Amino acid sequence: MWSCTSSSPTRARSTTLSSSGVTRQRSRGSETEHMTTPRSVRVVTPSTEYDVRIGPGLLDTIYEAVIRSAPKARRVHAIVDSGVPTELVDRALEGIRAADLSVTRSEITPTERVKITTTWHEQIAQAAAARLDRSDVILAIGGGIVGDIAGFVGASYRRGLHVIQCPTTLLAMVDASVGGKTGVNLETESGLLKNAIGAFHQPVEVVADIETLKSLTPRIFRAGLAECIKHSMLSGDFGDADLGSWMRDHSNEILAQEAGALAELVSRNVAVKAAVVATDEKENSSGDMGRALLNLGHTFAHAIETLPGVRVHMGDENSPIMHGEAVSLGLVAAASMSEDLGKTSGLIEPLKTWLTDLGLPTRCKGLSDVDSILERMVHDKKASGGTIRFVIPTSEGSCRVIESPGDAPILKALEAIQV
Repeated sequence: MWSCTSSSPTRARSTTLSSSGVTRQRSRGSETEHMTTPRSVRVVTPSTEYDVRIGPGLLDTIYEAVIRSAPKARRVHAIVDSGVPTELVDRALEGIRAADLSVTRSEITPTERVKITTTWHEQIAQAAAARLDRSDVILAIGGGIVGDIAGFVGASYRRGLHVIQCPTTLLAMVDASVGGKTGVNLETESGLLKNAIGAFHQPVEVVADIETLKSLTPRIFRAGLAECIKHSMLSGDFGDADLGSWMRDHSNEILAQEAGALAELVSRNVAVKAAVVATDEKENSSGDMGRALLNLGHTFAHAIETLPGVRVHMGDENSPIMHGEAVSLGLVAAASMSEDLGKTSGLIEPLKTWLTDLGLPTRCKGLSDVDSILERMVHDKKASGGTIRFVIPTSEGSCRVIESPGDAPILKALEAIQV
C-alpha cells in the first residue's frame, strides 16, 4: 500500500493506491507486474469519495459495483459505446440482471459532432422511459464521449442519479472517467464549442477493465497515451515525479499491452489526476495551479479538433482527428509557447521524439484559419473574462497557468505544429 501525495507540504493526502495481491515476474531486461487482484485508487474530493478499480475482467462483475455503490438501486440504465464488443456488454448486463436488477440500454456511436444537446436529450428520454428514480444507476460503458454524455444525463435527470463509469479506452480510463466533469458540445454558427454545456457530477465508482483495451485499434489505443504523457508533465507537483521516466522505460510493454504494464500505467495516471482534483474539485482556483493544470495542451487541442479539415498522417488521412491526437499536438504547441516565452528550455525536442516513438502526431494539416482558432480559444471553457488561459510546462514534471500571452506566442506555437 502506498499513498500518492503532493510534493507541497500544504497538500493533504488525496489518493491511496492499493496493490495488494500483486505478484511480480522478472522478465529479461525488465520487471513486469502480473495482477492477481484488482488495484484500487481512492478519489477524495470535498464533496465525495469513491474508488477507481483497475484490473482485468472487471466488467464481468460490474454487478458487484452496482450493489456496493448503489445498494438501494432497482434499475440500471446502460449507455453503451457502439464500438465496445457486444459480447462484453451482454455479459456485463446479464450479470446485473442475475442480481435481480432491471436493466435497460441505449447505444451511442461516438463522435464530437454526436456529442451535442440533441443526443443528451435523447438519452434523457431513454432514462425517463426506463422509469429511473434517484436511487437508480446510469452505467456508462465506453470511451470518453459516451462517459461525458452519460455522466451529464446522470447529473441532470431528476437532479442527479448515481453514475458508474466503465471506461473502455485508455484515454477514458486515465482521464475522462475520473474527476466528475460531464457535458456536451455546443453547436454555434462558427462551429462546435467543446464541452460548453455540462456539470460537475462525480461518479459513485469507476471500473476500468484493462482487458477491454484489447478491442481497440492501435490508433485509438495510442491516442490515450497522449493524456498519460500530459499527466507525466505535471506529476512532479502531485506525488509521482518518476511517472515520465517509468513510462519511457516501459514503452515497449505498454505498446504491447502487457497486463501488468497497463495496470501500472492506468493506476499511476489515475492517482495523479485524483491528486490534482482533490486540490481543486470544480476548477475554481484563480492562481497558476489547481485543476486547470489538467488542461495542459487542451486549449490548443479543443480549438484544433473542432476545425473541419484538420488531418494528421496516421495511416488514414480521411478520418477525423482524434481527441488524444489533438492533445498530442497541443502538448507540442504548449512546450513551444513556453520556450518562446522564456519559461523553460530544452523540453520540446525530447517531447516530440517521445510522442513520435509512441505513434502520436506532432504536426498536422488544416490550421490555416487562424481567426477561427483564436475565436474558439476565447470561447474555451477555461477562458475567464475573455482572457485566454494556457497551461505551459516550466520544467520536467511541472506546469503553470498563464493568461493573455498575446497573439504572437500563440501564432508561433501553431506554426510549430503545422505541416
